[in-house]
Parts: sequence; C-alpha cells; structure tokens
Amino acid sequence: MRGKKYGEQNGKNPAALDATESRRDKRRARGATTPADWGSADAAKLQRLVEVVTHDGGAIRFGYTRDMGAYAIGFYEDGECQTEYVKPSEDLDEWITGAIQDYE
Repeated sequence: MRGKKYGEQNGKNPAALDATESRRDKRRARGATTPADWGSADAAKLQRLVEVVTHDGGAIRFGYTRDMGAYAIGFYEDGECQTEYVKPSEDLDEWITGAIQDYE
C-alpha cells in the first residue's frame, strides 16, 4: 500500500469521515441523539404521497439534513423547489398524512 493515499487504501476519505463526526457531534449537542431514518416511515403512506405529488407532473425528493438530524423532503412544481424539514421527534407518519391531504 505504499504510496497510496488513505482513501485509496480503504475507500474512505478522511475528510469525509471528519465531517461525518462533526455532524454527529452537532446533532448530539442539540439533544437529537437518534438520526432520522426513512425506514421508520409507513411505506404505504410514502407511496401515496409520491402518487399525489407526481399525479399532475410534480416531483418529490426524500433525504436528510447534512447532520442526519432531520428529514428533508423536497417538492418540485413548475420549476420551483420547496424543501420541508421534519425532526425525528415529530410524528413522521402524521406529517406525511398532512402532506397527502395538501395534494389531494
């Protein structure tokens, strides 16, 4: 492995690892020890949300904030994007239900 950079040796970029730790530390400092996890969402509700948003040509993006401390949901309509943020401490399924109702 001589002559190779750290990231080339094991596929991990040390700067990215430092950034990940920094985001984790920031999340902990805010009191949010559990990161957001889309796996905890009701799959049928997520499917319905995709259906109602995309029915008339919109698009939706599911992601996280950089520190994994909140869900980030992007709605694309008419060339515009609006991103909504939901904390893991909020009821995600209830939020999804409200978003579905907004589009029905």
